[in-house]
Amino acid sequence: MILDSFIFRSHLHEEEKLVYVVHQHWCAAYKSMVKVSLFGIAAPIVFWLMFPTTAALFIFGGWFLLGFAYFFYEVADWYLDVLLITNQGIIDLDWRGIFDKSSTRIDYDTVLGVTFEKVGFFSNIFNYGKLLVEKEGYGKEEVSLPMATSPQKAEGKIIAAREKYTRDRGLEDEKVLKDILAGMVKNHVRHKRENNLADII
Repeated sequence: MILDSFIFRSHLHEEEKLVYVVHQHWCAAYKSMVKVSLFGIAAPIVFWLMFPTTAALFIFGGWFLLGFAYFFYEVADWYLDVLLITNQGIIDLDWRGIFDKSSTRIDYDTVLGVTFEKVGFFSNIFNYGKLLVEKEGYGKEEVSLPMATSPQKAEGKIIAAREKYTRDRGLEDEKVLKDILAGMVKNHVRHKRENNLADII
């Protein structure tokens, strides 16, 4: 959570606090990571050990560096595609590359419902599934994270954060209403005193 707070802090507003981060399960990325690890990192090392020459070092060294860079890209693509649950709403981050990313903010006032879906043997064994947030919009709009880690826990975190937001917002509104009423009563009492004083004079 400390790493998440550091990495995703630029997406939060000034008074906003990160409550929970919903990542995609590692199963969503393991195939591409295994391929890159084998053919982009392990293969050039093996070839260089078989042909340890200076020319081979440059060729396989370049291959290794490209493979390592692509492996880092795959890890970042997996790690940075998240739903951020904050004390003010939900932020859907979609990372497609260093220069290609987007975010969608959903205020708790517009959330209609949260559901999750775990289909199949492996999704139940490894505890991953589709997390779906329905929101108000033109018709009914949806934001989803496929293969979310612990979708049931994430659903509970969103519901709890939304309830706390609603409760805090209600207390804020109640305080504002009390201040308005107190001001109205104070003005009424002052005017009444002024009128009584005018009648005496």
